[in-house]
Order: sequence, then C-alpha cells, then structure tokens
Amino acid sequence: MPCFDSAVEAIHQKGYFVGEQFWPASEALAMTAACQELKRQERFRPARIGRAQEKQRHEAIRSDLICWLDSDLPAPLQHYLDALEAYRQQVNRELLLGLDHVEVHAAYYPPGAHYGRHLDRHRDDDARTLTAILYLNPDWQAEDGGLLSIDLPDGSQATVLPRLGTFVSFLSAEFPHEVLPTRRDRLTLTGWYRRRGSPF
Repeated sequence: MPCFDSAVEAIHQKGYFVGEQFWPASEALAMTAACQELKRQERFRPARIGRAQEKQRHEAIRSDLICWLDSDLPAPLQHYLDALEAYRQQVNRELLLGLDHVEVHAAYYPPGAHYGRHLDRHRDDDARTLTAILYLNPDWQAEDGGLLSIDLPDGSQATVLPRLGTFVSFLSAEFPHEVLPTRRDRLTLTGWYRRRGSPF
C-alpha cells in the first residue's frame, strides 16, 4: 500500500493530484490480471450515463464497459478497496471532507472507446466529493491514446497517460475531464467518495 501523504497535500493545496508510478508495480499488475479475469467471466457491462432509472447508454458520449466492485472480489481488488479506505480515513482526518464511503468500478475501454468531457458530481446530487483513479496498463505509450485530460482553473489542461500504477485524485465537483479515444485496450479502477448522509 502506498503512502498517501503527497496525494492529501496536493488535494489540500490545489484540489487535484497526479502520481506517476505511485502504486507498487507488483500490486498494480496483480489488479490488472484480476480485472482481465473479470472480463473473461463476462462481468463487464456497457456503461451508462445519468442517474437511477434515467440511466441510458450513449456511446457518442461514453463507450467503455464497467464492472462494479462490490462482492466476490479477487484478493488484489479487495486489497485495493482496503487501501482506498485508508485514503478515506486520512483525507477525513487531515482535510475534514466528511467522506463516508467509496463506490468503485473497473472500467474497460476497447480500442476506439472514449468518455466525453464531464464532471463526476451529478447536477442534482452533491454527494460525490472526491474522485480516485488507478491505471492498470503496462507499457503504455503516448501513441496508444486514451489520455485523461483535466480542465484546470487557469484554463489549461493537465493530461495523464494511463500507465500502470499512476494514481489520480481530484475534487469531484471542480474538475471537468475527459478520456480521449484509446487505440488499445485500457483498464482503470475508478472510485468516488461520497459524503456522510448521502444515499449509496
């Protein structure tokens, strides 16, 4: 499990954190293999946008497939959830964000898939507070595409290659972002921490 001190400090100072090679490679590779096994078990489903009964598939906006991490998980993915719990506790202790729990899914982007610019907090639900993303793609090169582009307050963009072990975290309501089209299979673990008193 990595030390989250640098991530918490960056969230405090500027609202976002990008840590390349942040997660131990051996752990990240084990999670990659676990997600690939979930894919072989056909546990991924086309991602939809919207909330509750209004969720719909819009491939022009979002074309990845997802698998929620809730039960019957391989050990490497359960260990990741345990690490996210440690991150939650540290953020609450140091930044007083009142995070209650995290919801996490694995996301698989086949070649050509993308996710248009969006905010992680829904317009009619302010529960999502902090986003956490871990990339699980060995040997990723710039020509493979699939970059995360984050809009920064000064009008510039931060771009992130989805390389194995890179960890990204940001305040969910403050940073519009998009996933550019990928040219090869792309795996991530994406989670959102929700505030206390919010429905799951």
